[in-house]
Amino acid sequence: MPTRTLISGRLTSLSLTEQGRKAVTITRAGSFSDPRYGQFDITPALLGEMVFNFQSRTYGQDIHIDVSHKPDEGSAGKVARLWIEGDRLMAEVDWTPYGRKAISERGYQYLSAEYTENFIDNERQQPHGAVLLGAGLTIRPVIKRLDPIELAEPTGLHHLLADQLLQEARKTMSTHLHTLRDRLADLKLSDKIIGQLGDGFTAAAKHLGEDDPAMDALVEQFVGTGKTLAEAFGERDATINLSVQAPRPTAKGLTAADVERILSERETARDAASKKLAADQSALRGQFRAALDAHEGVKHLGEELRTLLLSAEGLITPNMTVEQVQALAAQQTALADQVAVSRKLSALGWQGSTRITMGTDHSPLKLQEDIHQGLRQSYSFGSSRTGLRLTEEAKLHPFAKRVLALFDRQNAADLAAETRLLADGGPTKVANMDVPKGFQRTVIREALSDLAILDVVQTLTDPNAQGTTQIPYELRKAGTIVNSGIVYESAEIPRASIEQKMDLAYINAMKLSMKISNEVMHFSSASLIDWDAYGRNVASNARLIRELVCQRLANEMQRSADAYAATAITGEIIAAQMDGTKSLIKTAQWPIVRPMQYRDLAGGTIGSALNPIALSINGAAIPAWDGTGTQTAGNYYVVENWNLGLIRVVNQAGVAQTPTHTSGATTIGYSHATNIVKFDLKLPASTKLEDHLNAALRLVGARKAMLSASRYIQADFMLMSPILNDMLTNATQFAAEAARAGSALTGSGDLATIKALPAYGTNAPGIDLGVERLIMGERGTLSYVVAKPYMIGQPFEAVGANGLPTGEKISYGEEYNALHVPLPIRNRLTSIIYSDSDARTAAA
Repeated sequence: MPTRTLISGRLTSLSLTEQGRKAVTITRAGSFSDPRYGQFDITPALLGEMVFNFQSRTYGQDIHIDVSHKPDEGSAGKVARLWIEGDRLMAEVDWTPYGRKAISERGYQYLSAEYTENFIDNERQQPHGAVLLGAGLTIRPVIKRLDPIELAEPTGLHHLLADQLLQEARKTMSTHLHTLRDRLADLKLSDKIIGQLGDGFTAAAKHLGEDDPAMDALVEQFVGTGKTLAEAFGERDATINLSVQAPRPTAKGLTAADVERILSERETARDAASKKLAADQSALRGQFRAALDAHEGVKHLGEELRTLLLSAEGLITPNMTVEQVQALAAQQTALADQVAVSRKLSALGWQGSTRITMGTDHSPLKLQEDIHQGLRQSYSFGSSRTGLRLTEEAKLHPFAKRVLALFDRQNAADLAAETRLLADGGPTKVANMDVPKGFQRTVIREALSDLAILDVVQTLTDPNAQGTTQIPYELRKAGTIVNSGIVYESAEIPRASIEQKMDLAYINAMKLSMKISNEVMHFSSASLIDWDAYGRNVASNARLIRELVCQRLANEMQRSADAYAATAITGEIIAAQMDGTKSLIKTAQWPIVRPMQYRDLAGGTIGSALNPIALSINGAAIPAWDGTGTQTAGNYYVVENWNLGLIRVVNQAGVAQTPTHTSGATTIGYSHATNIVKFDLKLPASTKLEDHLNAALRLVGARKAMLSASRYIQADFMLMSPILNDMLTNATQFAAEAARAGSALTGSGDLATIKALPAYGTNAPGIDLGVERLIMGERGTLSYVVAKPYMIGQPFEAVGANGLPTGEKISYGEEYNALHVPLPIRNRLTSIIYSDSDARTAAA
């Protein structure tokens, strides 16, 4: 354990009890953090060990304070006494002139304690617990907002001594005042005159202290004045003006014997208090030992373990209560019981460790198997239209397993309860009016088991993510290693050209409401499970989630690929296209890069929009149509085809509009992708489609070679629509008599392999790829991170158009995830667009 140095509080403002000695706060209990040691705690028990080891002189020498942790420059003070006061470690310090000068003249106003949590002596090599090694005066504390050290004047009196002297002086004056009043009363003076004379005596005597002769002389002086007043006024009241010259006090101060006596009394009281603390500590430790000795579990332990348990008495301080000592003893006896149980189990042949766990967890797997057993008897399992896959556990995608494991940890109790109820046998009933967790798990499982696009993205789970997550990636530097890595004696060794990095991605909430029939909801006590209804609901909800995830993954992959080396177009004039007969705008350059605006979970924008679209007609800005139908009346734009650069002008309801250019700017600004190549499907003269498509296949090989030669990327997948893949397979190259290695209808992926690249289809509508684009690149470029798997909340009743219930429930679910391609690796993706130039020209 390394020695720690931390800053304590300021010195107290009491005067010095002896020349050069001052009470200080060394440190306090609490939790702290320091770049050198990380997070650490100082507990009251740790402070108690320091005091115990200080009193036992465990360190084997005096504990000194230095300046700036430089002990070789001399001692600033020696710790004379150490104790605990509340949560603070206090000490009395004998300051040296060197230390006093550092505080008062050089500005060293803070203390930094040095200690070790487990001191091992260098003679017997025995551990002793926490030991204070010293402290240093410093000017730059680690812990801020501490009170500075203030040295008291060394010539001042301790406040206890001052109080004692003041009380003795008041007692002396009170005795003489009482004598004066009695003698004035004997003269038959009125009470008013006696009071005035008494006040005058008090005022005159306050500077005389305990000087008895001076007090006696002053009393005689006031008695003489009283006799004169008695002769003049008798017993009548009168107001008098006194002018009394107090006698000069006898030159008497504190003698050496007086000071010695006062200090001796104080030292005696302090010694008595110390003895009482020691006695209290001894009594508490005796109670601790007695509690352990009386416990049966401790009695059966060996001497070594028994001694180890009893060593905890070193944590007991005089300030601890009996209840705290009893709690410490209870903790130690509980440890003794655990050891005894472990020994008995070992004697019976048990070689493991006992613990309570949820299983590995087998409850979700057992529940899933029970549900699958029912669904295999349903119509949905045998229907190709609904497509329930019910994939075996061993064949499940690894990412699906990780997401389900995360879901299982977050819903362990509910899954275990449903497992027990389903395992009862006979008619299957589950008393749960919420959406059953088993149903939710089955929906997630079905959605992810039929998501082929997961094979080409990096899939991660991050249950601890909040608003952001970190995406790992590798980056290869351009250039080669000098001399092919051959290094001669004493020469510099070249650095590897591959770096491991992390990139920041923002978590988004993907939310979806779904409708579930009452057959599934009453999975409960009133009815049996209708597995056909259950299967239909699982299939439909899984399909919705699968299509939504697939759409987002494919669109983000295309956007990131197009954003690489994109060219910004500003102020492109489109006035000729806005002639009052057209609603479609065709950009001069295409494809268009989809704009991107990063947002936090609350919808707040982060940074500026990337690759924005700016459309202006007659000088008026035209915003994007959001499809909600709630926008104000006016013109909006919607991109109909990103690949071909086709933009439609619509109104707030999405109906096409045909604006006319009259005056002002009618322009468009956008970014067009350059990380693509285009292939015109328009047939040249006297050319068959099958032969023309051979050139389309050669373009795939050329683009694959470009990635390898220019970007050091080995493309290992393609993503395209099944329609495009089917068209490319019509090339004569695929004919049985002309088949080539690397272009076949078999291989990994769910479409035909082209140029040895597995091809994957997109099984979701509304994807930007359309039927024109093919994306190729390196797997894992796009990352899909799930922070919270899809979960469904409390369902509510569904109603029809007339407000009547439909016997269905609507539930709202959400998944927290992030989709991201780190900026430095966007070049690992590229695209080919297959389109007919005549068809684009004719588009209206």
